[in-house]
Amino acid sequence: MFEKLYSIKLPMDMARKELYIKGDSVDIHPEYICLQKGQFIDFSTYFNLFSVKKWKTYTSIQSIKLQLRISGKYKVIVYNVSPIDKTILFTDTCQNDLEKIISLSDCSGNFLIFAIQALEDDVKVWNGAYWGEFEDTQNVDIGIIICTFKREEYVKRNLTILQRLMQENPHFHVMVIDNGQTLPEICNEQLQVIHNRNYGGSGGFTRGLIEQVNQGTNNYVLMMDDDILIETSSLERVYALCQHIKNQYAQQMIAGSMISMDEPTIQYENTAYWGKIRLHALGKKFDLTRMAYLLQNDTIPEVINKYAAWWFCCIPIAVVKKNGYPLPAFIKSDDMEYGIRNRQDIITMNGIGVWHETFNKKENAVVNYFNDRNMLILNHYAFHCGRWSFLGTALGRLGKHILRRNKLGVQMFAVALQDYQSGYEHITSIDADQKLKQIQQYHIDENICWTFIKNLILISQIFWQYRLIHKQYIEFRCKNLKTQQFWENYLHL
Repeated sequence: MFEKLYSIKLPMDMARKELYIKGDSVDIHPEYICLQKGQFIDFSTYFNLFSVKKWKTYTSIQSIKLQLRISGKYKVIVYNVSPIDKTILFTDTCQNDLEKIISLSDCSGNFLIFAIQALEDDVKVWNGAYWGEFEDTQNVDIGIIICTFKREEYVKRNLTILQRLMQENPHFHVMVIDNGQTLPEICNEQLQVIHNRNYGGSGGFTRGLIEQVNQGTNNYVLMMDDDILIETSSLERVYALCQHIKNQYAQQMIAGSMISMDEPTIQYENTAYWGKIRLHALGKKFDLTRMAYLLQNDTIPEVINKYAAWWFCCIPIAVVKKNGYPLPAFIKSDDMEYGIRNRQDIITMNGIGVWHETFNKKENAVVNYFNDRNMLILNHYAFHCGRWSFLGTALGRLGKHILRRNKLGVQMFAVALQDYQSGYEHITSIDADQKLKQIQQYHIDENICWTFIKNLILISQIFWQYRLIHKQYIEFRCKNLKTQQFWENYLHL
């Protein structure tokens, strides 16, 4: 029996056109594309190709059915694509709708792609889908967790998209954790809006995880930022993967890549890893309109300290029950540590991605404080890190503030060092929303040279105290994050 994998979609807008279709001078309408005799339209694109290698690796898929809704006479050409060649699997002359079953035993490349040539005027291409035939399947429900703080416009936009998806696929459920408490609370079968104190992304997402585990409805949770732009076929892919995932990959997270909102065909990141001193993005600056980059995107390497960011990350509930709950980081690094903690590679796939603002647009003194403090903390939970990687991280971050002539950044770095040195027991002794107010209101009239010297003294002290600080951070995670009790107390639930 064939089951739907995901839809073949038309362009969301012209700026994103080549992530969906390629073809010059084609007449694009909201619901269809009109071709004149001799015109080609190519679907060898980020959202519309079929990732043969990935589906065969992660699932028991045997064959696919290519389904196209078309009116008119046309020729369809299906290709098998690998890094070394592109070969024709078959060509067909067709009239109106197409359903073609393709055995994947005949496909040894990375992708299956197709193109259409009109054989008469006014051929209309409406939509389509890929369907899969599998050896086994399982019932799956996915709870989408969105954490938000006073960004109602973004949330309402994405809820409109998600509600349309849930009408077609009732196995999705949405839970909005409203840290700003500005949205009306809702509780129905497919949508919940829950008020939460402003404990940042880590507090919001953790509240969602606690609720999801306790409700026991879903097999997976999908962490999602409130301000992303979603392509629903990405969610369809995730659902189909979860339905058919092989046992050996059942503990792995599924990551959505981040595509730049300003340059909507350029990938900013497709997973990343902590490189002892700084973050390294994988798949950075990939032009997703080019086949060479799509092939590279299909072979993201497995590296140590790799993680999936929570702008779009699907996590099995079994992993939450096994590994426990995130760090109380407020913002920054909670998703990094949680991915590293799982000790599993991350599943990625062309077509699973979202648009998001790049992070340099969101930098300010408060964000820099949490970023600096939490990256130093991350060293205690990442593999192969120690006092020397702490030293490199601390000096590198201090040097960055100095090179940018960021006086406030240098002053805030001293606060970050002091809080990091005190450990999580001290950090969490203050309510996170109150700590945020302290950081927002921080002001000191101090000579910058003295602040610089103070930073160096603090770095030196921590370097020599590193073993004791490390022990405290490891003990905190072991003692507090395996169960819900710490977070329930911290969030005042």
